[in-house]
Amino acid sequence: MNETKRHVPALSVAGFRRQRGFNASRVGDLNRGLVIEAIRQRPGIGRTHISAETGLTPSAITQIVAALMDEGLVEEVAAADAVKPEGQQRLGQPIRGLRIIPGYAATIGLHFDHEFARAVLVDVAGNIIAREKEQLQVEEPDQSTRLLAALFSRLDEHPQRPGRLLGVGVSVMGPVDHERGAVGLSSQYPAWRSYAFEQVLSQTIGHRVFIAINGSAAGLGEYWFGGGRHLGSYIYAFVGYGLGGALIFNRRAVRGSYGNAGEIGHIHAYPDGEVCYCGARGCLETVVSLRGLARFLGKARVEDLDFNAPGFCDDPELGRWIEQAGTDLGRSLTSVSNIVDISNILVSGLLPEPVLDRLIERTRRTVAVCQITARPKQITLEKAQAPSELVAALGAAAMPLYGNLF
Repeated sequence: MNETKRHVPALSVAGFRRQRGFNASRVGDLNRGLVIEAIRQRPGIGRTHISAETGLTPSAITQIVAALMDEGLVEEVAAADAVKPEGQQRLGQPIRGLRIIPGYAATIGLHFDHEFARAVLVDVAGNIIAREKEQLQVEEPDQSTRLLAALFSRLDEHPQRPGRLLGVGVSVMGPVDHERGAVGLSSQYPAWRSYAFEQVLSQTIGHRVFIAINGSAAGLGEYWFGGGRHLGSYIYAFVGYGLGGALIFNRRAVRGSYGNAGEIGHIHAYPDGEVCYCGARGCLETVVSLRGLARFLGKARVEDLDFNAPGFCDDPELGRWIEQAGTDLGRSLTSVSNIVDISNILVSGLLPEPVLDRLIERTRRTVAVCQITARPKQITLEKAQAPSELVAALGAAAMPLYGNLF
């Protein structure tokens, strides 16, 4: 793959949405992606096992692997000899496994929310090379964009960065409008509504950028760097300043028509509830979020929450919030599961681990009561494994891989 060219893409133009077919080259790209993903998931996997897992013929695997090796993305490694069930060593030639070459290329993931901007540099094998974090004033689009560009530059010039940069992904505040390249379209930040973020950032850093809302990026980060890799399809919820969500289907984040699919935080849950920062009244995240917790405990801001205060986790008011938030989150996630027919749910967030664990347990109990009992597979709800503070930036870093390798 060539390094991304330093030019600014034209903004997409709205038009008719038509069904598109797959030509032969695109089918080849899909098969290539299946092989790359099998090798990434199981370093050292052999060709025979790739064929069994992907359903591709051995000859197709041989051709794809040969092309990947010629390209410099994949290499052979010595694998342990296969062992017979009774423990005797297998006779014959040792099995040769395959792995992604980490130094083949890198990607950079940028992420910003209401308080901070983060950036990560990762290689194609999924190793985190470097990370950056800065506080920002999100109300100022130009200032925020300059800060993201500065974080990008520091990682782009990192001495351990592989020579090839596949691209830059950006995890952004929603809602977004992919057709205009606009982000942060809430009523709380009016300056962002007419700001051509995608175009300005691309011009500033000299690279095409891949954009996803924070919830979708975090869900993708969980797939690449957490427990989601063993699932492939799942519903993801992230309890941060707001409540983000993602639908991951066949290892891809479902985007929707404009890029805002998965916004479970804006399910209408409280008819007489608080006004959400999105402008609507009674959204789920007005309770199930750090903002909702702060309001519930009588705090003016999230920053006024002192998670390290003695007895915080034993506060009866906190217990009442967990009871309500877990019940309401469980009902909403069950409804989403019933609609999209996905039985695996992963939950993450910025709450202290003991509090998040209690919230997950209360949510799990609600799901068990509310789910359809006759469904073929009962819902399973678990805590996500990727690092919560980095997961959205990591998901952003994964997006260029889909655009350039898969």
